[in-house]
Amino acid sequence: MCELFAMSASQPTDVGPYLSRLMPRGGRTGPHADGWGVAYYEGRAARVFKDSLPAANSRYLALLAKSRLKSTAVVAHIRKANPATTAPCAANTHPFEREWNGSSWIFAHNGKLPGLHDVARCPTSRFHPIGGTDSELAFCMLMDAIACEHNAISRLEPGDIVAAITPLVRELRALGEFNFILSNGEHLFVHAHTRLHSLEASRKETRAAYVLLATQPLTREGWRPLQPGAIRVYRSGVATA
Repeated sequence: MCELFAMSASQPTDVGPYLSRLMPRGGRTGPHADGWGVAYYEGRAARVFKDSLPAANSRYLALLAKSRLKSTAVVAHIRKANPATTAPCAANTHPFEREWNGSSWIFAHNGKLPGLHDVARCPTSRFHPIGGTDSELAFCMLMDAIACEHNAISRLEPGDIVAAITPLVRELRALGEFNFILSNGEHLFVHAHTRLHSLEASRKETRAAYVLLATQPLTREGWRPLQPGAIRVYRSGVATA
């Protein structure tokens, strides 16, 4: 399995302390030693940093955590290859990125979808996998569903996106385990299938409200488990759906 982490904030916020707590789980205190990735948004563009080496031993990730790089939307992932045949490499490392409608879309998945490559509808539009993971294939399928909806609606609101992907999400989670975070920089679309936690907080010095999401709580703060099943939407540190 893998672990997810994300943030949505009202003002650019540093998540370095939380990344520092996530790092050891990538091969030292946890088994997720098959790569790591972090995406920071600058408006509609994502700056994606990732490596197929263990997070726990990564000087690159340690430097990133200490850099105090700030953003209003962050998506991070530490990976445990499952099945092991999807080897650690750049193509198989989350988060994955695609451009659509003038924005970087970022996706990270925790779980497994056995048999997806055998039963999946092959993506019919511009979105195709680069690596061999079921996660990236599922991402391409979600993006296809959104793009197809856009053909009928000139401007997609968050509710339109949720409606477009909900039938597919139901199909995919029936195959196995499908916890994921999808973002276009403005919104986080979050699906807690089995296990995901949230923490709502604020910082007085910047007046920033923010929400953090993680597979497992990273601190002793008041993290709460998300109720499985629904697709939640966060914008500027607030749940909008």
